[in-house]
Amino acid sequence: MIRSLIALAVFSLLSQAASAHSLWIEELPDHAGLGVRFAQWGDEYEVSPGHLDSFAQVSGWTLDDKGQPQILDVVKKKDHFFLSNADCTRPAFAQAQFTVRQLHEGKPARAPIFYCRWQPEGAGAGTPAMTMDIVPTGKPGEARIYFRGKPLGGVELLFFSPKVTDQKLQADAEGYVRVPDISKPGQYLLAVARYSEDLPGFFNGVPFGITSHSASLYWTVKEEKK
Repeated sequence: MIRSLIALAVFSLLSQAASAHSLWIEELPDHAGLGVRFAQWGDEYEVSPGHLDSFAQVSGWTLDDKGQPQILDVVKKKDHFFLSNADCTRPAFAQAQFTVRQLHEGKPARAPIFYCRWQPEGAGAGTPAMTMDIVPTGKPGEARIYFRGKPLGGVELLFFSPKVTDQKLQADAEGYVRVPDISKPGQYLLAVARYSEDLPGFFNGVPFGITSHSASLYWTVKEEKK
């Protein structure tokens, strides 16, 4: 009985972590490369051993000059997944599969998948490169959401910035979203959380009834030199 209660408590914590957290790619301190972070924006990064270990599969890649994917080695560190040989001046991408989880008794289990895009300053417009992708249009503060290669209209997003900790935005009918203010230097994140798809299957032998998609776009605004 005690073991069951402990297991239930651990599972509940994992579920809360996946629900409230975002996964994104950012430049590591001292220009040490790119890392994939998992956290609630503004809080401490999740670590290993810990919630970071709930990701069973993590892959990363970039695009060459011809737009062809170039796979990056992914190495789990204490508080991030390191994208080996990533060039911080080029867009980078990551996809991560979270463990199957059951949020409510009697409801279908969910298989959460996270998609991340790193957008360096001055990279311009992008093209869809993931199953769910928040793609910069080249206009400051504007992006377009794609799902399975097609624009996804009406989806809700969360916007995080040096001025805003958690602001809800909504894409228009054509999938465009425009953030309200990017004037302050610092870190910015646009995120779609838990877009559900009735696509059942198995992951690591565990059945699920819903595939859940979460995506993020991370970029920085540098302070203008006077």
